[in-house]
Amino acid sequence: MLKSFAQWLEKFLQDEGAVGFVKGLLGLIVFGAVLSALFGSTAIRTAFVIGALVLTLVLLTHLSTRVAKLESDTKEYRGLLSKYCKLLTELQPSLFDIKSWEQEAVIEANGDTYELITVNAVIRNSEARFFRLVFGAGWDQPKSIEKQVTARVRSLLVDGSEGPSFQVTSHWGADGKLDMVSHFHSPAEVDSEVRLKMEWTWPKKCVPLMVHKKPDPFVFYFRQPVERATYKVVLPKGVNVHWDVVALSQARDDFEITASTNAGRVEIRLIIKNLPADRRVGMLLELQR
Repeated sequence: MLKSFAQWLEKFLQDEGAVGFVKGLLGLIVFGAVLSALFGSTAIRTAFVIGALVLTLVLLTHLSTRVAKLESDTKEYRGLLSKYCKLLTELQPSLFDIKSWEQEAVIEANGDTYELITVNAVIRNSEARFFRLVFGAGWDQPKSIEKQVTARVRSLLVDGSEGPSFQVTSHWGADGKLDMVSHFHSPAEVDSEVRLKMEWTWPKKCVPLMVHKKPDPFVFYFRQPVERATYKVVLPKGVNVHWDVVALSQARDDFEITASTNAGRVEIRLIIKNLPADRRVGMLLELQR
């Protein structure tokens, strides 16, 4: 009997939707109130109230199951989209040239991080329809933090002002990295310039540095050469760090790393010129005690 009722409820919700179910439920409650007023029976009133509560619980259970399935399906579709966008970039790695990459991370005492990235690229292939970026926290973050990460991507106009937002599809991989695909509003012309600004708030991203007080790497990895890459880390007030470079050599690479203070906060800035493709480079920071 319960199975038959569940099947009937499923068909009813498909035909009428949750709004239709709620209307029917309200009608049932009103009908029970009318019978109670006519016959003055507390038992009738109680029976209808209990019936309404039971149906409400059934509806909530059904909707929760449907929402969970939709979330699971959406995650699967995003994973597939991420997979095939990655495949396309591997098949055609020369979709664009990155002229400049400027990344700034503003860190709070608890490890929460706000980051701003500005990219200036030139389209080299007429098949370039999206811009794919992958980021990670550098440590094994709890899955619960992933839902708290917020990000947005906008185009930048020639004068530096903000343009329209990009449509972005994102997916969290099993390795804890965020795969973000920013889709162009229209196909970009070859040799045209694309400028975009990405910003995100990432809770606990820098916990290894700020809370665990361990050395924490801040690195780049690009699949194509980059003319100029900058990484600036802004530390909380009253905090200073020891620093060193990662996979960079003065004899081979054109780079500069400096420390300065702005508004009471120490800033470590790394600038690399003519960075080759497929090299993981950057800097390593550790709190001074």
